[in-house]
Amino acid sequence: MTLRDLLHGVTADPVAAIPVSGLARHSKQVRPGDCFVAIRGASVDGHAYIEEAITRGAAAVVAERLPRQTSRPCPCVVVRDARHALAVMAARFYGHPSRKLRLIGVTGTNGKTTTTYLIKRILDTLHAPCGLLGTIVYQIGSREIPSSNTTPGPLELQRYFAQMVGEGIEWCTMEISSHALDQRRIEGLELQAAILTNLGSDHLDYHKTREAYGAAKRRIFDALRPDGLALVNGDDDFGRLAADTLPRGTAVTFGLERPARVAVRDIRCTWQGSEAALDTPWGTLTVRTPLLGRHNLYNVAAAAAATLGLGVETSVVRQGLAALDQVPGRLEPVPNDFGFRVLIDYAHTADALRLVLSAVRELTPGRLLIVFGCGGDRDQSKRPVMGRLASQLADYVVLTSDNPRHEDPMDIIRQIASGFVPSFQHFQVQADREQAIVTALALARPEDTVLLAGKGHEAYQIFQNVSIPFVDRDVVERWLTVRQHTAVSLGAAA
Repeated sequence: MTLRDLLHGVTADPVAAIPVSGLARHSKQVRPGDCFVAIRGASVDGHAYIEEAITRGAAAVVAERLPRQTSRPCPCVVVRDARHALAVMAARFYGHPSRKLRLIGVTGTNGKTTTTYLIKRILDTLHAPCGLLGTIVYQIGSREIPSSNTTPGPLELQRYFAQMVGEGIEWCTMEISSHALDQRRIEGLELQAAILTNLGSDHLDYHKTREAYGAAKRRIFDALRPDGLALVNGDDDFGRLAADTLPRGTAVTFGLERPARVAVRDIRCTWQGSEAALDTPWGTLTVRTPLLGRHNLYNVAAAAAATLGLGVETSVVRQGLAALDQVPGRLEPVPNDFGFRVLIDYAHTADALRLVLSAVRELTPGRLLIVFGCGGDRDQSKRPVMGRLASQLADYVVLTSDNPRHEDPMDIIRQIASGFVPSFQHFQVQADREQAIVTALALARPEDTVLLAGKGHEAYQIFQNVSIPFVDRDVVERWLTVRQHTAVSLGAAA
């Protein structure tokens, strides 16, 4: 395409009709013939790299301003909003692939990943090819691409959508983060269904206030098609408020506690999973899922409502929900032969920690031990709240590191511990996460549960500007192997 084609309607200024072979928003990814679009980010301003992009062979530059000293051997177009320009250019460059897909978007503080996995499994059961974009992975047909952001930027989004269309994929279910909504990464997309799972307190280091955070989440409904399906958690205060602001009768609420259009009742939770009845506008169905905990029934209800509302048969929905046995890092069990349970979960917000601890507490006949920390360079207000919840809902706490980033791990731990209820004494501090996990495992007895929270599927820890390989599950499995060998050796000696 030509630069003029890509920018048609974006600017009233004359634009050269030069050919463009690709788009780039990172200067180091520019190849000869590409158009470089300079974006102002939260920590990095692409305008500072315009000269580098030109040096690397950019055929054109699109920016909100130009440096005073620029060699300008290529056309440089100034636009009012570079983010908007990139969204328009990317869609045009890839032939508007999102228009050829049925898109289901999911936002919320908790539950996005599990809900998208459930939707994909239902559609897989229908034999309707479905892509997935989210926190853990991007799935395009048989390919899995490690996720770099919960929601890719507009350029990457359109590229992935084009690849899905090229492989004959008809549907895509995607997590949409508050950052993506605030930064308008999904601008131009038309969602068949938009789901709001809940609103807790998170990302206040970015949004500054809970009101701004909620306003960002609310924008998912701006991307909904005129005939699209809006689904909100009716048990969530913000969800009910969001439903009231939508055109009357268009929002479908789901919930376990308050009256909702998709009502979950007759709940039964065990270590084998959960089952319940769903009363919906499309009929009543009994559902079973191997996923643990009452909180996952919100995700089940959202996924069921979205797919039923888009025409999927009840029998297919029921079968798909039962088929998803595990979501990586979401109450993921690590089997062992020692009579206690080990679960790994991504819970890294106060609301998520409360839900997961409550779910596990309900099922655990023995003690509940938890290992967790909080991420550095992130919202600090949640740290004492998470400490209070852990001291109230767990029997023993081992405080440790999450991703400390540029903060001192011990400073973070002290902030968490400041929230403990005054009488709580059953805890240890071990900043080294591997040692913290080993400590909790060594304390565990039959019928206890050890919950490792905060990291979930992540395969790294971040210290300063360095990421080191680290997987909670690997630590557990190494410890279990050593203990098994020790038990065998002692048995042989006896």
